[in-house]
Amino acid sequence: MRNHINNFLQNNCTREDFAALLRLVRDPKREVVLNREMEEDWEKRQDESDTPDLKSTLHRIHYEINRLDRGHSAFVRSLNVGSRVAAILFVPLLLVSSYLFFADGRVVAQTVSTPLASQTSFLLPDGTQVWLNAGSTLIFPSQFKGSNRNVELEGEAYFDVVKDSKPFVVQTSKLNVEVLGTAFNVMAYDGEVPAITLDRGLVRLSSATMAQQLLKPGFQALLDTLDREISISEVDTELYSCWRDHRLVFRNEPLKSVIVKLERWYNVEIEIADSSLLANKVTADIESESVKEVMDLMQVTMPIECSYNKDERKLIIQKH
Repeated sequence: MRNHINNFLQNNCTREDFAALLRLVRDPKREVVLNREMEEDWEKRQDESDTPDLKSTLHRIHYEINRLDRGHSAFVRSLNVGSRVAAILFVPLLLVSSYLFFADGRVVAQTVSTPLASQTSFLLPDGTQVWLNAGSTLIFPSQFKGSNRNVELEGEAYFDVVKDSKPFVVQTSKLNVEVLGTAFNVMAYDGEVPAITLDRGLVRLSSATMAQQLLKPGFQALLDTLDREISISEVDTELYSCWRDHRLVFRNEPLKSVIVKLERWYNVEIEIADSSLLANKVTADIESESVKEVMDLMQVTMPIECSYNKDERKLIIQKH
């Protein structure tokens, strides 16, 4: 681990070194060793006097990237802000911005990723405000050029888009969302039903296999990838964007989908020992509660028992 850390602090990471370092940082068994080595490195650098200005970086990037960019041949490097600052960013999370480069060094895209159990917010080059939910990645250019303002999303994000003559397009693996100036939430986690929820303005939804559809404020679009159809319904949009305020709200939601959200929210694995429990519905408001407090509440409201496997960092829910 020491060699990987030193390479990162000196900005000498290869793509493979960086991937290996991220795996080590995410490994809970390495936490004690990581904390000790970070403290030792910090002590060695206390006498350094030159501290760069981080304002232009920290307003944009707040948490670690927990995996490398997929499907791009370009080389990924961490942002070099100096060894002392890099040491600060390592504790308690590895905090970096990743940039994609062509061979000539020209920047073509920036990537912001949030780990599980965290959210962040930042501004895009056009002034658009973005909130990025846990376990999500957004790729965007350092400058919007051409006829569109295109960004790529995997996971969940809320956009408050600055109005412009150039359409703002959110590209996901299943569909595209096009707007001019509006506020909306896009949920596009891999393996889950994509959902677009509109607070204000107007958005156009499109994909390679379905006809375009318009979405109005107060409505949500769900994409059925099997039937290749988009269903639109009126919803309480606050339920789908309150995560920006570090809140989770469930209203008669199936336990199956609640568990998926709790795993991301708390970065813990949850196992349902009895599949018949998945039919239970959950109504709850979660803000500052610990995962234990949430489980205690669920045990009161449903016929379940919860236990924790410390070695595997897994919550197990079984029938009471």
